[in-house]
Amino acid sequence: MIGYFFKAGDPQVASMFLPYIGGPSGLGTLLEPLMHKNYGDALTLLLIQYYVEGKFQINLPDHLKVRNYSTKNRDIAVVIPVTRSVFHEASEEQRREFLLRSTLDAISAVRARLEKRKVNVDFYRLVKDVEEIGKVFISSRPA
Repeated sequence: MIGYFFKAGDPQVASMFLPYIGGPSGLGTLLEPLMHKNYGDALTLLLIQYYVEGKFQINLPDHLKVRNYSTKNRDIAVVIPVTRSVFHEASEEQRREFLLRSTLDAISAVRARLEKRKVNVDFYRLVKDVEEIGKVFISSRPA
């Protein structure tokens, strides 16, 4: 249900960010079991795209932005900027809290966008499941 993509401004930033999403105790890894859960038939993928500030310009968005919903593919993407102040200069716990909070914010933004379409998605259960997994993520450390 939830997938992650990130684009970093340089390799050093990419190697710093990757364990928090794709590492053994990364949020994306911990959320993988949700891909097989049924939250309704209108949404198969909520893709969260992080654009991480680095040495090189990557056209960092100004704020969280919800892309258009694809009825054909039943997916939607959310773009989230990651600045130095919210990630690079943050503590381990603050980084994990930012990723969990931004994931929950993305779900909330998608719910608001799709409410008008009256789609069949159980956002309440999805948020509850993400919050439960988020507790494990917050307390774990990257390998």
